[in-house]
Amino acid sequence: MAWSRDTDWSDYYRLPSGFAERYLQRLGVERRPVSRAFLDALIRAHLLAIPFENLDTTDLGHPVHLEPERLMDKLLLRRRGGFCFELNGAFQLLLVALGFDAWLCPCRQMRHQEPCPVPATHCAILVHLAGETLFCDVGYGGPVPRDSLLFQPDLPQQRAEGTFLFRASGIVPTDPRSRAENSGWYTLIRRSARSGKELPLMQLAPIACYLCDFYGQSLLRSEGPTAYSLRHVTRMLPDGFVDLTGHALVVAAEGRQRREVVPDTALNDCLRHWFGIELDADDAQKLAAKGVDA
Repeated sequence: MAWSRDTDWSDYYRLPSGFAERYLQRLGVERRPVSRAFLDALIRAHLLAIPFENLDTTDLGHPVHLEPERLMDKLLLRRRGGFCFELNGAFQLLLVALGFDAWLCPCRQMRHQEPCPVPATHCAILVHLAGETLFCDVGYGGPVPRDSLLFQPDLPQQRAEGTFLFRASGIVPTDPRSRAENSGWYTLIRRSARSGKELPLMQLAPIACYLCDFYGQSLLRSEGPTAYSLRHVTRMLPDGFVDLTGHALVVAAEGRQRREVVPDTALNDCLRHWFGIELDADDAQKLAAKGVDA
């Protein structure tokens, strides 16, 4: 008896022909033996080349698909970006195809304005390599490190962006009912190099998951009343980042920030210039005619 009414779950385990080769071509990275240096090179290239974006949900009205064939079409053939489940899902598939022992893990976003904990609708990647577990995230859409972190609680790890560390915590740090020693969750914290202030970025549970395990969470953030409400497109630059939230564009490079408001009529040019996103004619017209209020 079929487990689902109209879904072939084997689609999530079927890698399209040429997936790894096309992926490496888009990243501009040559295939090398498995190593942490290779992993870090892939992470950096991914953050520079493929933007986080939720345009299908906020502007274009397209469903989000996580099957590898659909990810290949969107990210590699049409050279779009995606949100966390698409980006980390595809990157984990690439890592496995290249020989890495890589798994998705569930995460909970901590950077939000809700007065209570939000559902755990994020994912990241754990890589087991040479007796160590490494953490990476190419789908966060925010201030994550540009390479892997050693998953070792309470170990400060310095990067150009600041100091990062994992800390065992309750299911959310502020919930007194959940104790760190029992919850199974860890908080990724970024400590400012200037002020020393600690910013909780996300929580993660270090368990191995398949891509299809995030089918429901992806629907939660892409359809209905729990979907993204505000356009967000962002990409790392070699010395900074560029971010479009609603109509507000921020370009941070060479130690300076430039801000401007992008009208609907200029959104396609903005996406093309700053993020390398070239929408097809129908979607480009839809975006220009129907913007999301900043």
